[in-house]
Amino acid sequence: MASNQDSNSKNSNSNGNNPEKDFKWDPLRFISKKPDEVLKKVDDRLDELEKEYFSGKKDKEENLPNILELYGVSRRDFLKWSAFLTSALMLPYIFEPRVARAANILTRTPFIWLDMADCMGNTEGFLRTAHPTPAEIILNYVSVNYMESIMAPAGYQAEARKTETVKKYKGKYILVVEGAIPTGMDGKFLTIGAKGDTGLKITRETAKHAGIIIAVGNCAAYGGIPAANPNPTSAVGLSSVTNRSVINIPACPANPVNLVGTLVEYILIGKAPQLDSLGRPLWAYSGRLHDNCYRRGHFEAGEYVREWGDDGAKKQYCLYMMGCKGPFTWNNCTTAEYNQDISFPMRAGHGCIGCSQPAFWDRMTPFEKPNADAKIIIPGIEATADEFGVGLFAAAGAGIAAHAIYTGVKKKKEHKKSKNEKNDNSGKNDDNKKE
Repeated sequence: MASNQDSNSKNSNSNGNNPEKDFKWDPLRFISKKPDEVLKKVDDRLDELEKEYFSGKKDKEENLPNILELYGVSRRDFLKWSAFLTSALMLPYIFEPRVARAANILTRTPFIWLDMADCMGNTEGFLRTAHPTPAEIILNYVSVNYMESIMAPAGYQAEARKTETVKKYKGKYILVVEGAIPTGMDGKFLTIGAKGDTGLKITRETAKHAGIIIAVGNCAAYGGIPAANPNPTSAVGLSSVTNRSVINIPACPANPVNLVGTLVEYILIGKAPQLDSLGRPLWAYSGRLHDNCYRRGHFEAGEYVREWGDDGAKKQYCLYMMGCKGPFTWNNCTTAEYNQDISFPMRAGHGCIGCSQPAFWDRMTPFEKPNADAKIIIPGIEATADEFGVGLFAAAGAGIAAHAIYTGVKKKKEHKKSKNEKNDNSGKNDDNKKE
């Protein structure tokens, strides 16, 4: 974990400064130590970016309200969203107005979005929503200097615009890559643009001078479906083709809250958030879906859906027996949610398929059977759901609290022991009576 963060700190630039040298802070640890210093550095950075990206006070103050008004989003709704995002980022409430400022700045920040080998599900999910959330609206209005799916220029004009952005905003522009990068035949399985350059070449050249690099979606993060066995194009995730630090925002598609939250934090502090061992922001991927699933109580009670449409399905019982991979999938789907923040797979009636995890297409299949029956090796896994829960937590480690189901198993054992002792005592009493 530390190596990812240190590497990113060395590679990220904030208007020519070294953030590792002049701003040692991450949102999970250091805020309470020097709050005044942290707030001053954040405010100074926001002031500097506002001067750079807005023409004046009026432009700055009217920018985001005008955008939100087009979608019928009130100031109250935006402030509620800002409070939610502040909380999701594990920031104290005093950061709420600063998160709102950062969101405003984000709409003017130079931005390059590359599409590689993928279905464009993330692009479609973010930009084609009928009733977009503030996160999706902001993604619609970032200063997109290059995004093939929505830009007006084409051919050589489009490529010239990308080249100009890289040169003009060296070390400042945001690079988002969607899709896996084929590396077979020197990348020739994927060629893009008027020059016919390979996706491999384009990605490496564009990533070289980016201020921050984000792989959005499982394909970009870990190779996803294009990298599934037998992987004829030798597709890989973004971090495998660049020596720069990459922030992974996996899922299929990724939640826009996780992408925008990461970008907002970059605007606030000029570097990546704290990452886990798989390059994912800890604020979004530090918990398992199982931990916060509203069906978890049924898991602990041993109440499962056994067949699609059965009585358990109607009562919204646990979907583990139908293949739900929530117990070992790390993401915030159950708290951030999708579709205007009202749903996620388990609420919609289908189990998690583990799309936030590396190689999920191979390791998590079949999607509608428990992993105990799949070709996946987890220390301690047993046949029953109860024993599975205990074994999983033992394997997970990392200081996670023991699952409540362990208590249930323990109680069963204690009850059995007590019953045996009672029978033994009863036997002794009978013997005494005979005597």
